[in-house]
Amino acid sequence: MMITGDDMNFGELKAKLKKGNMSQLYLLSGEESYYIEKGEKAILAALFPNGYNVEDVQIVDGNVSINEMISMIETVPFFSARNVIVFRDAAIFRTVKRGTEDEGDKAQAKKKDPAETRLCSLFANMPDFSVVIFEVRGRADKRKKLFKEFSQYAQIMEADAVKSYSVGDWLHGKLQEIHKNMNSEAHGYFLQAVEMMDKVSLGFLDKELDKLALFMGSEQREITKELLVQVFSDIPEIDGFAMNEAIGQQDVKRALFLFKKQQDKGVYIVAIIGQLAYYVRKLWQTKTMLKKGLRGGQLGKAIEINHPYVVKKYERECQSFSEATLKKALLALADADLAVKTGRGYPAQIEEIIIELCSKARAC
Repeated sequence: MMITGDDMNFGELKAKLKKGNMSQLYLLSGEESYYIEKGEKAILAALFPNGYNVEDVQIVDGNVSINEMISMIETVPFFSARNVIVFRDAAIFRTVKRGTEDEGDKAQAKKKDPAETRLCSLFANMPDFSVVIFEVRGRADKRKKLFKEFSQYAQIMEADAVKSYSVGDWLHGKLQEIHKNMNSEAHGYFLQAVEMMDKVSLGFLDKELDKLALFMGSEQREITKELLVQVFSDIPEIDGFAMNEAIGQQDVKRALFLFKKQQDKGVYIVAIIGQLAYYVRKLWQTKTMLKKGLRGGQLGKAIEINHPYVVKKYERECQSFSEATLKKALLALADADLAVKTGRGYPAQIEEIIIELCSKARAC
């Protein structure tokens, strides 16, 4: 049995598999289901380079007892050279929230569980014919004795939730996969749109880009901003992004329409305020840094924006607003946020701020 190293991400798992550095035990855990699914597929592809049939892999959805688990691992395969089992809901590694255990559970946890002891022994002496993939949606509990024993012999991948600022690396790989590229305007729009999302779901983005690739066909290679607008049009957060763009262009009619559209879709008004406040704050920061003489990469670093197109967009749009207008809008948004959270807020407050921003916009 191979002794393994530290936890790894999906890219590191792929690199190990490519080198033939395999294990009989895997744990794929974390908040990003997309990478857990990709990890499972990558392991199975490495185990069965010529593809596999349904009977070659046992998929176990839901909880099973430790004794059942042991029995499955020790069972000699009849129709395949390997006994490959995927436990997609590995309760044995899940974190138990504090306060959810009753006294009986706590007392039982202090005792040595014979089945758990036997499973630990099995991890150390796996049958040559068995490969097991455990999956946990969420963080695995590393404090458990079972995990500590398991981790000595397993390859463990952690799929952390992806942040908007780090989605660019994923996008680069996805574009290669679908044989497409994005021009600078489309690339900047994509990153800004993702930044507006309350939670970045790579699974969703993956499917949407796959659909876009099918729509474009193999001949058309370049993804434009216009195509992305069509893809993202039904996402509530994108209406907020589009509303901000309309304000930047002083299009008050469209900005108010998109504000109402978000409400009609059930978007919580606090989220709308948050997105608008973020936009106004970035405009103010950009204007301040420009006065200090920062440009290009230095400006992007100062306002924490990496993409050159997005930096130029903020640089261009901030010219239409005075510092006084931006400061007043940000303070008004803070008041509106507090009013909503204390039951005193109303949509007309936000409408007034939008109208004020558009009407007070001027060349500086």
